[in-house]
Amino acid sequence: MNTLFSKIQHNYYEILKILIFIAAIAVVIWVSPKDSIFKYEFQVGKPWSHGDLIAPFDFAILKTTQQIENEKKEIRDAFVPYFRYDDEIAENGEEQLIKNFNSAWATRPYDTLNVDSSRYQKLLMQLYKRFESRGIIQYNPVIEGKDKFFQLRLIQGNVVAETTLGQLYDIRSAIEDTRKSIDKLNVKDSILLRNVISQSLVQNVIYDESKNKAELDELIKNISTTRGLVQKGELIISTGELVTSDKYQTLISLKYDYEKELDTSDSRSFILAGMISLVTLLFLVQYLFIRFYRKRFYDQLKYIVLLIITQILFIAITDIVFIAFPDWAYLIPFALLPIVIAAFLDAGIAIFVYLVTLMLLGFYAPNSFEFFYTQAIVGLIAVYSIHKLNKRSDLFRATLMVFVTYTVVYVSMLLIQEGSFESFSWRTMGYFTGSSMLILLAFPMIFIYEKLFGLITQLTLLELSNTNNSLLRELSVKAPGTFQHSLQVANLASEVLYEIGGDALLARTGALYHDVGKMKNPMYFVENQVAGYNPHDEISYEESAKIIIGHVLGGIEMARKAGLPEQIIDFIRTHHGTRRVEYFYRLERKLNPGMEVDQSEFTYHGPAPFSKETAVVMMADSVEAASRSINDPDEQKINDLVENIFSSLMENGQFLNANITMKEINIAKKVLKKKLLNIHHVRIAYPD
Repeated sequence: MNTLFSKIQHNYYEILKILIFIAAIAVVIWVSPKDSIFKYEFQVGKPWSHGDLIAPFDFAILKTTQQIENEKKEIRDAFVPYFRYDDEIAENGEEQLIKNFNSAWATRPYDTLNVDSSRYQKLLMQLYKRFESRGIIQYNPVIEGKDKFFQLRLIQGNVVAETTLGQLYDIRSAIEDTRKSIDKLNVKDSILLRNVISQSLVQNVIYDESKNKAELDELIKNISTTRGLVQKGELIISTGELVTSDKYQTLISLKYDYEKELDTSDSRSFILAGMISLVTLLFLVQYLFIRFYRKRFYDQLKYIVLLIITQILFIAITDIVFIAFPDWAYLIPFALLPIVIAAFLDAGIAIFVYLVTLMLLGFYAPNSFEFFYTQAIVGLIAVYSIHKLNKRSDLFRATLMVFVTYTVVYVSMLLIQEGSFESFSWRTMGYFTGSSMLILLAFPMIFIYEKLFGLITQLTLLELSNTNNSLLRELSVKAPGTFQHSLQVANLASEVLYEIGGDALLARTGALYHDVGKMKNPMYFVENQVAGYNPHDEISYEESAKIIIGHVLGGIEMARKAGLPEQIIDFIRTHHGTRRVEYFYRLERKLNPGMEVDQSEFTYHGPAPFSKETAVVMMADSVEAASRSINDPDEQKINDLVENIFSSLMENGQFLNANITMKEINIAKKVLKKKLLNIHHVRIAYPD
């Protein structure tokens, strides 16, 4: 048991990575549809590449979405709408008529003593009831543009009667007819009566929204989703036969019933077992690829977590869309996945993971071959178009390239499948446009991932390497000599990494910040001293060494306060490794002959460089600083200087933890020698 615990403890990091992949498998299986997969692939316009297909059971042929939509339209067009006669509105109108009449009569401008107002009021009431009882219809879009023969159903109480639009008044015709009726009476107060009844008429035939909706919903609900029947044993399609639209619909119907039949049988457990096997196999392939071919990423847990989280996020969103909104399948910005991964890892792993993700999604994607082909090509083009994502314009270029690729693939598929552009869909092109534009979500995603996982991208490095950044600007003011030295080291390091391979921009940026700690005591460093004054002459050698060593710790503190990423801080803490401050150490020994000198007081705290980039910055820093002390530099002096410094660094084991080879170290020597010759304007000595 102790042995087991010991092994687990020793390999816990490895076990944790495996558990992450197992968790990813579980999540993918959980979010994916648990349907069976039809074993035949087919597309409209392509020959049937399988054997003769015989119907294994009776099944109905499903109608297409367009056919169902056409039937719904026919029902809506033929539907006779319901309007309701509202008694309450009419009664309220009667009360308002009396009020309007009394008010108008009271303000009548001439003598009213010899006129019987009740007779006029009774006349108006009779007219009102006659028009309201026939019905005055309220405007509704359903009757807009309809003629007088348009049919509708009028609900009055519990009775529903068929009528036409012409048998009802609208408010305009009702007012006109009431005025005509009053004019026929030829009375002195006809104008007053006309105004009163015009103000009092109400629209009492109202469109019945709830009744119409319920009736229409019921009619649409009863639409049959199938047409015709294929009997068991009937030949559906022969080998090599072209898959026409009708044949395609028959095959889709068989696929639907086949999967439904399996899902309701005892085969469900076998379907789940098959899904687990396929998903596990794909993740196993991905795990092995990362472990054996991208070990530098596999060794860091944060890269594994970033990759799996991004992959699972896309799979979960896509599965939801496939189930709930299958028409939106091409709106999802799949190309965003490899772009984000490539920004933090590399293009190779981005492409591999992307293809694995497409295979996982392809099980349930509509037209799986077309889906896989389209998205695979789009993703590859996206990765190629951004390269290393050095500029923000790269993403806009990728957006354009993705849209063009979508268009070319879509048009090509149409030509292959149908031989014409009759089925060209602007709606599909809209989905492609939306998917391409959504790639710009990479900006916020990359920013969030940088903060969440403590990683940096080429874009961030470009921003940090701007010498107008506050920390570098402060360095140029407080320690101008150190700033110039840092610029030279950055140039030297990037040149070396261009030759031997590596992240030149990372090394350049790290080199710019490697000596920021010297701002605390700039005059204690020779490159910042002027007029021959050296403050080290006034303190002990041990104190001098402490100040020199302190620039590393001070630099780390300044960098963290400025919010620099840890990858940049690594250059500050490693650029002197675990070496001694040799100059003051030797002076201390000379001052105290025969006495034991505490080497720890003269030794940098380290660690030694642990990457190719930090090792190269150490090389560049050492040779650049030392080259400043050469009097009358020539080719031989620079050659000897570089050789001696490299020998010293290797003897002190400064490159043991870095992934750099002897071949690369020798190339670095040659590059640094050549660049130093250029810096010091030394001409190469020609042989006699």
